[in-house]
Amino acid sequence: MLLLALTSPRRAFDASLRSPVLWTALTTFALLATPSLRAADLVLSEFNGTGFDYTFDDFTQTIGPTSVRVRDAINGWGGAGVTSAPNFSGWEDSWLVIDFTPLAGNRVNTFTIELIEQSTGGETTKSGKWDFNVAGLTPGVPVSLTSATTLSQPTSGLGDYGNLNLSQVNQWQVLGQFGSSDLFDIEFDRIVVSNDAPPPPAYPGAESDAPWRTEAASRIEANRKADLSVTVRDLSGAVVPGAAVHVAMQQHEFGFGTAVQAYRLRDSNPQHNTYKAKTAELFNVATLENNLKWQPWEGEWGGSFTQQGALNALDWLAQNGIDSRGHVMVWPGTDNLPADIRQMLSDNNLTPAEQQTVRTRIAQHIAEIGAATAGKVVAWDVINETRTNNDLMRELSEGDQATVTWMQQAAAATAPGTGLYINDFGILNTWGRGANRNQYYDTVEALQDGGAPVTGVGFQGHFTEGDIVGPEELWEVFDRFAELGLDMQITEFDFNTTNEELQAQYLSDFMMAVFAHEGVDDFIQWGFFEDAHWRPDAAMFRSDWSIKPSGEAYLDLVFNDWWTDVETSADAAGDATVRGFKGDYQVTASAGGESETVSAVLSDDGESLSIVLNLLVGDYNQDGAVDAADYTVWRDSVGASTANLAADGDNDGVVDEADRLVWASRYGATATTSPLAGVPEPGAWSIAAVCCLICIGRRCQW
Repeated sequence: MLLLALTSPRRAFDASLRSPVLWTALTTFALLATPSLRAADLVLSEFNGTGFDYTFDDFTQTIGPTSVRVRDAINGWGGAGVTSAPNFSGWEDSWLVIDFTPLAGNRVNTFTIELIEQSTGGETTKSGKWDFNVAGLTPGVPVSLTSATTLSQPTSGLGDYGNLNLSQVNQWQVLGQFGSSDLFDIEFDRIVVSNDAPPPPAYPGAESDAPWRTEAASRIEANRKADLSVTVRDLSGAVVPGAAVHVAMQQHEFGFGTAVQAYRLRDSNPQHNTYKAKTAELFNVATLENNLKWQPWEGEWGGSFTQQGALNALDWLAQNGIDSRGHVMVWPGTDNLPADIRQMLSDNNLTPAEQQTVRTRIAQHIAEIGAATAGKVVAWDVINETRTNNDLMRELSEGDQATVTWMQQAAAATAPGTGLYINDFGILNTWGRGANRNQYYDTVEALQDGGAPVTGVGFQGHFTEGDIVGPEELWEVFDRFAELGLDMQITEFDFNTTNEELQAQYLSDFMMAVFAHEGVDDFIQWGFFEDAHWRPDAAMFRSDWSIKPSGEAYLDLVFNDWWTDVETSADAAGDATVRGFKGDYQVTASAGGESETVSAVLSDDGESLSIVLNLLVGDYNQDGAVDAADYTVWRDSVGASTANLAADGDNDGVVDEADRLVWASRYGATATTSPLAGVPEPGAWSIAAVCCLICIGRRCQW
């Protein structure tokens, strides 16, 4: 459910309402039965005693009477194609439909259909590609997959694939998984283009009734909530039955954050007031997007990026109750290093002397920035994107062991308890399946084996329509990395698309999957405002600060569905228990015109509070003692329900017999005495009765 802050009604997003041409690639719809051929299908091949015209890169084919088996026993990288193609004109709004059977030897997660546009000279000018997800399919069971987008919307390709001229397509082919070392073994039964194929969901699990949603709700209840118990007592220590209890959440324990631009926080320009206000209102953790990177830290990005400016921004965040993450100590690709190191790396051959200079520079930088930010940041991305930015490791003689050293130096330079993270991209996306995920896991494990004090794994999540994955696949990734025993964070999330409804739905589902997994601590978006975002279309707020559907989704989850604000009453024993989301709270107890508020932190083990109100139960005339005079107050107000409730001892809104029993049970109590326990002993009743008789005989006035 989505809620526009303060004003908008809730909005439900239904996958069936989205435009099919915008549905995401690498996401497919599987049918366990092969549909019959329809007149609305343009047949590429039914493979009845036929196969492909050619194969390449170790792909082989075995032609059968009704299908063709395509296999690669070495890896999944290759293909098979047909040199002539039907006329695709008029099929722009149609989908590719593939009937096939994954075989037992298949290990790839995806395959691709490519339509090739060629010039009259035979040279390929551009092509369009559509990816199909086969991960998790049962070997030997026939399936039918529909492309995630129509022929007018290739998800990738060669050249200007977005303007593929279908009338000029004269060749098509099947490609294996690019760069995969896994085996390819699939039997193709039929490939057609259909204009009335059932559209696939935007991603696995997008359906409103997808089973994972029930599991996510159960996990959130178990992993993100705990019991907060309150006992309300009076000045004598007696419980206050029926006391009103208000449990009001102030901040989440879980980190909901964003990347921020330091200059918008640190100066007094009124133009940035809304940016500051939204940052403070919506987030409890933030990452300085650029100012703590090595080059700007050393002044190479100009006067807008200074060390003092970065520290001022960190101070602003702290003053507003927002934890800060440091990004990044060592980004070991040449383009992300200071000028002097880039110069030494320019010939791709560091001398021993240059290697030592580089080691010294890195050590000095980590020590300097670690000391400058000690106590100002809760975690550091110590190293970043080592899969694609590894020039330093390649040039230093110690190789990857250098990353262990950097982690050790970071531990020495930062405040105790500071999180030390490795961070990388392309792990959660569809194209991260297989090689990327395996390599990242191995990299983190190697850090641990080498003695690095790494404490956390950072997952970037920069998505487009062509590479989003479903919640259950996210859980599989998190489950695997949880085996390493480290903290996990989503460090950089955005979904770059102009389809705002899909953007909102995916943000919501992604957040639910992340929040439900017990191993993930933080979810950090890489910006939230269109004018301060590296991908403006991915922002939650437009340039005029109007909120987008994705912003509504965020607000509804964080401050509504996952926010605890409960008003309840203490029971007869003075106790009230609320199951709330873990975080910081203000808890208020009220009774008899008195109120007291205390702070509380609700964490894994729950929390028990005792709140003492400035009153004495049964002291209906508020003179500091429970005595016969209080009986008169009760007697004179019996039956009151809207006013004159001083004698409402059980705080149920009515002065009745139960309140006389409260008075009787407390008879003789003062603010400095212990209350009578339970139902009063006969002696207490006798005292009360005598007092009543005396008062009746003497017409006492209290």
